[in-house]
Amino acid sequence: MGYARRTALILAIALAGIGCRTVPIPPPTVIDVPPRLTGQQVELAVIAGILNTRPPRSYDPTHELSQADFDAMLVRDFLATAHGHSWFPEARQGDIRYATVDTRGHYLRVAIHMNTQQLRIEIVESRNLMQSDGVIHKTVISWIANLESHIRRELGRMASYGTAQTAPPQTR
Repeated sequence: MGYARRTALILAIALAGIGCRTVPIPPPTVIDVPPRLTGQQVELAVIAGILNTRPPRSYDPTHELSQADFDAMLVRDFLATAHGHSWFPEARQGDIRYATVDTRGHYLRVAIHMNTQQLRIEIVESRNLMQSDGVIHKTVISWIANLESHIRRELGRMASYGTAQTAPPQTR
């Protein structure tokens, strides 16, 4: 094969790869929850991970709150003042917390199924991300990977608190 023909073939293959902006939709991401975390600790870690921030100072991970007090604390001390950098938490429906990213005309919504053993993150809706026939824009993969990383970090933080005697002081 001549040099010009081989160069043209390599260029054609390279250009075809550049134009491919979709990838297969991945299966739901599963995250194992560290042992001994309560449902409240898991949910707070999920929300902190979504927002890529620490839990609010008012939260004491060593004391379980009533569901009403926990929900009030989430809204008052966390969600009402939240400044998500890309992801933002939406409503909870039972054991599912929804999170969205809406940037530059692209929208992705995921469901995070929560329990004290594991979390499962799955895509539920998208707009302007070329989702069809089992494929989606490749940027979605990195968005979900970042979300997963942030949630894992916050689960680890919650697990490190331990009991009331070993819990670190809440500082910023």
